[in-house]
Amino acid sequence: MILDATNHLAVPAAFALGLAAGVALGHWARRRPLTAEPDPDCRSQLEALTRAQTASELANSELRQALDQLEQAAGTDLLTGAWNRRWFEDGAAQLVALSGRGDGALSLILLDLDRFKHVNDTFGHSVGDEVLKSITDTVRGQLRASDSLARWGGEEFIVLCPATTLAGATILAEKIRKAVEARSIPQVGMVTISLGVAQHQIAEDLDVWVRRADEVLYRAKERGRNRTEASLEAMGAPEDAEASILALTWDPGLECGNAEIDHQHQQLYRLSNSLLAAITSGRYPEEAKLQMQLLIAHVAQHFHDEEAILARVGYAGLAVHAQEHNRLLAKAKFLQQEMGGVSTDLPAILGFLALDLVKGHIMAWDRKFFGQLAQD
Repeated sequence: MILDATNHLAVPAAFALGLAAGVALGHWARRRPLTAEPDPDCRSQLEALTRAQTASELANSELRQALDQLEQAAGTDLLTGAWNRRWFEDGAAQLVALSGRGDGALSLILLDLDRFKHVNDTFGHSVGDEVLKSITDTVRGQLRASDSLARWGGEEFIVLCPATTLAGATILAEKIRKAVEARSIPQVGMVTISLGVAQHQIAEDLDVWVRRADEVLYRAKERGRNRTEASLEAMGAPEDAEASILALTWDPGLECGNAEIDHQHQQLYRLSNSLLAAITSGRYPEEAKLQMQLLIAHVAQHFHDEEAILARVGYAGLAVHAQEHNRLLAKAKFLQQEMGGVSTDLPAILGFLALDLVKGHIMAWDRKFFGQLAQD
């Protein structure tokens, strides 16, 4: 009986204990159901953290944007939007280092507005600023994706041309010059520019490189403005033209006494030898076509300048002489169109250079006016 009594008493006690536990569990479950939302305090803390994170990300984004703007402002000319001189010097120094390791040709174009002081004095500096911005837009429109335009100072700009030989950069400079010449600017009309082109030489300092471009730019100014001059010291590897067995040799006896004509004749020889070197050294037809285009541009400019000099001294045979110039230019352009095809070969180009340009133009036609220039 005691056992039964013990069991009888034990059952109610166990039941009471379980009931108490169940009540407590139910009460906890009502306070913290498994599927319920977090309590308001926890939710507000999460929302505050989310807002703080969003604000932090926004602040970081604005900071990055501000840094980008500051970085751009540090390298950008505020008036024209072109890069500034500091940016150019940094970028050019890196490209010069790469070029020194044999990573391709590198050229620059230095350009300057002609008679810009007259624009400022006549129309005011506000109009002058508009002219600078207009010229910048025109120049930028002629550049390739790899080229960079920077304002060098005042009305002077510089174009950096990676992977570009002197021939290619000179052709680009002529495109820029013609585009600027063709554009009419409100209140001012036509504004022209003069350009100097130089290809970087191995182990050449940046200052020396820019100085060479500046020297030929000054030469373009001296020769009437609105023209392009190239520094021919870097026409490919120096040994190309000199060591080639197919090279034209300048004879001082061909000098007429006029410094302008004599200088251009010597340039004609150097450009002809660079063309021959491009053909014989395996750079045909791509590089040779560029060299031919550069030669044609020089010949056209030379013929124009020579005719102006002959007109000034009153040369009687000018009309016939000009007709011969037109014939030579037409033949040069025909040969250029045929380059790379089966109908044109090295003998045809060599014959044109040696027989038409040198023997025909300089030795025969030009000698007719040497005496009159000497008297002048």
